[in-house]
Amino acid sequence: MGLFGKAKDAYSSAAKAATAQQDWAAQAAAAQQLANDHLAAAGYTDGSPVTVHNAAQVNAAAQADHDLLNAYGQELNRIIAVGRPGSGIITGAVDTGERTSGYPWFQLDVQVTLEGSEPYVVAKREMISPQTASMFAVGTTHGVAVDPTDPQKIAFTS
Repeated sequence: MGLFGKAKDAYSSAAKAATAQQDWAAQAAAAQQLANDHLAAAGYTDGSPVTVHNAAQVNAAAQADHDLLNAYGQELNRIIAVGRPGSGIITGAVDTGERTSGYPWFQLDVQVTLEGSEPYVVAKREMISPQTASMFAVGTTHGVAVDPTDPQKIAFTS
């Protein structure tokens, strides 16, 4: 290979490296924008990146949501573990406007029926993702577990 061939290869390698750096930079920028969008959708930021100045605030909000969701999940698991099985029909659903990690909370009216008992209505606050909202539409029927010590506490089992 001659001098010009080596120069051409060197130039080609440098151009590829520059293109690769641009690709990496574009990918990093896209990833940062995706992270910013997710943090904004969850309600933690206004869409701007997390910085040294707002990191503690963002972390505190995320930790509070984590703690709330953890307690919520533990309570649902407890009711499912000890609850009496029954069925429930959703008779009302209202978005409360509250959000946790970007997901909406709904106030549901559920007509609960336990074997050997008359149906009764429970007002239940439930976080429902937009992807599963149609499953909790008015008129849908679900399996439920009812807390034996408080029949107003239920958890959906289906």
